[in-house]
Amino acid sequence: MKKVFWMYLIIALWTTSTTVFAGDGSPWQKKLPFKSGTIHYAISGMEEGQETVYIRDSGHQRAIYHETVTKMMGMAVNNSTIELITPDYIYSYDLLNSEGAKATNPQKYMIEEYEKLSAADKKKVRDNAEKSGAAFSEGMGGEIKKNATELLGYSCDKMEMMGGVSTYLIHGTDIPLKTEMNMMGMKMNIIATSLEKGDVNDKFFQHPAGIIAELDAEADAMAREMAKQVVAMLKNPENSGMPKAQSMGMPAGMSEEDKKAMQQLEQMMQGMKGMPIQ
Repeated sequence: MKKVFWMYLIIALWTTSTTVFAGDGSPWQKKLPFKSGTIHYAISGMEEGQETVYIRDSGHQRAIYHETVTKMMGMAVNNSTIELITPDYIYSYDLLNSEGAKATNPQKYMIEEYEKLSAADKKKVRDNAEKSGAAFSEGMGGEIKKNATELLGYSCDKMEMMGGVSTYLIHGTDIPLKTEMNMMGMKMNIIATSLEKGDVNDKFFQHPAGIIAELDAEADAMAREMAKQVVAMLKNPENSGMPKAQSMGMPAGMSEEDKKAMQQLEQMMQGMKGMPIQ
């Protein structure tokens, strides 16, 4: 759960700062350049294998099938997972260990917080979100380049993050077509080999039989608190503080993966504080 949850939250924050909004829509209600389709990825490096992402309802529903082998220190570990993303929840299933977890989709909480605002404050949020790209990248210790390259016929924005991670997303969306990671000697590339537009069979969005997705209360609490902070920051960047993990109710025994992700998110938010107030 944590891997897809953190990545989805980070990309959700980043696309908030790089999307051009139409009319009075919220920063998180984006549409893809296609209604439904299938993307195939090749994975190489520390993990070897493939991933397939099925998309429908203009990106509001996604199914991610991940089949790889992780090689580290002379050992090989098989991975077989399914992630189902809906407007309400992110479900994560480990097929080999018959385990499941779910947490509320972070974008749902962000939209809920946005809808609580007055019309004037909503406009502030939209205006500040459109101007936050440079401050965001500074806070991440990275760089944002819009329309940096073309992949599979789509113009892509490049997001560089601290620690040696670069992701290329279809322009103005949260759909990655290429991700390169080189961290502490660990290398991995995830590259889209094909993107086929068209209807997707309902079977790919079915939950695995016999596996119960237990609620991940920690991830849920993180998503809710982060949503409040993001909207408050975009409404008034100078006067909104970014809480540390302890003040957000994070347990002392957080995993190293969670701690690193929280550090990235804190830096992102601190960078956004440098935006001019509308």
